[in-house]
Parts: sequence; C-alpha cells; structure tokens
Amino acid sequence: MAAMLRAIFLVVTVLLVGCVSNGGNRPVNKNNAVQSYLELSRGYLQQGYAERAINPVNRALELDPDSAEVYGTLGLIYQVQGENLLADQSFKKALSLKSDAADIRNNYGAFLFGEGRLNEAYRQFAVAADNVKYSSRSRAYENMGLVSLNLGRLSQAREHFQKALKLNGNLARARLELATILEEQGKSREAWGHYQIFTRLAGQNEQSLKLGIKLAKANGDNSAAASYTLQLERLYPSSTR
Repeated sequence: MAAMLRAIFLVVTVLLVGCVSNGGNRPVNKNNAVQSYLELSRGYLQQGYAERAINPVNRALELDPDSAEVYGTLGLIYQVQGENLLADQSFKKALSLKSDAADIRNNYGAFLFGEGRLNEAYRQFAVAADNVKYSSRSRAYENMGLVSLNLGRLSQAREHFQKALKLNGNLARARLELATILEEQGKSREAWGHYQIFTRLAGQNEQSLKLGIKLAKANGDNSAAASYTLQLERLYPSSTR
C-alpha cells in the first residue's frame, strides 16, 4: 500500500510574469527562476535528500509567495520529513490559491490516505478525477479504488479500477487489485485476463503469486500454477509452511 502513496511530481503550467534582476546587468525571468528552484527541490526530494529540498523551495516562495505550485511542493517535502501538520497546512494553502490544481489535490489525497483520513482522501481524489484536463486522471481513479478497498466498498473499488484502466491500461496496481476483486466475486476467467496483463507490467510479490496460483488452477492452467508455486516457495518460503 505504501507504493501507492508515492508523490507524483507533475509539470504545472505557470503564466509568465515580470522579470527580476540577478544583481548584474542581465534580467532573470521570475517564472523561470521559480521553476528552476522547484526542479532543484524536487530533485533533492526524489533522491532522498528531503532536508536539502527546503532551501530551494523557500527561495521560490520568496520570488512568488502566491504560487500554488510552490506550496504544493512544500507540502510534499514536509510530508516526507514527517512534519504532518506543516504538510497539511501547505497543501491547504496551495489549494486556496488554485482550487482546480488536480495534481495538488491528488498529492494531498495521498497525504490524507497515509494519515488514515480515508473519506477526506477520497474527496480529494474524486475532485482530481473529475477534472477532464488532468493528465493523470487514471492515477486519481486508481487511488479512489484503493481508498474504496480500505473502506470495504468492493463494488465501488471495482468501478474505479475499471475506469482507471480505461484511461491507462498500463496501471499494474489497478490490474492486480481488479483481478483480486473479480476472483473474490467468482469471476475467475475475467480475473485471469487482468492478472496475465499484470504479470507483463510488473514484478511478482507474495500477494500476486498467491492470486496467480488460485487463478491458474481455476482456469485449468496447471503449468502456470506450478510455476507460480515454485516462485512463491523460492521467494517467500515462510508463506508456504
């Protein structure tokens, strides 16, 4: 579940603003400077240097104190640092500045999910998913499906995963979770189809191998069932005891 909660860094289009001076004779475009600081900050964050990510984002904030993108990035940094109150405040500030920022809503939803605030997370993902201009709507629907699973709403989760896959058929997590739901609902043949696509998209884990064994047996593929059983015994020997 933790993998689902990784922040997704998306490029946000920002309108060009006036120029500022760099202390010399050459003017510096303010927007370009902000974006450069944000890229540096996100680079540090992705490399695991959350502490170093603070300085460049603060410089960006000095240049543009009304930037939703800057506050959204600050929220991600505080989230990684475990400063949850500050993260919450930063995400809220970002959305107060730009309520239609679907990427920020998706990231805020992921933060809320990690905090166990499932209903709040679902609402943020739903708003992001409703934005037809959002280039990662599939991820928002996938996240809605994961929240629904945690709330015990299997039918709703199935609908969200199916929608996510209509938008992006290469979502491995949605494929696996949908296959799991369909298997539980007795739709083994349909589940098998999704599972086979999943195996081409991602590596196996204990959960997926156990599901693969069930589905292979249910669909009469004894060779696949034996192969998955061997992989399970080799990679997760304690699970077969």
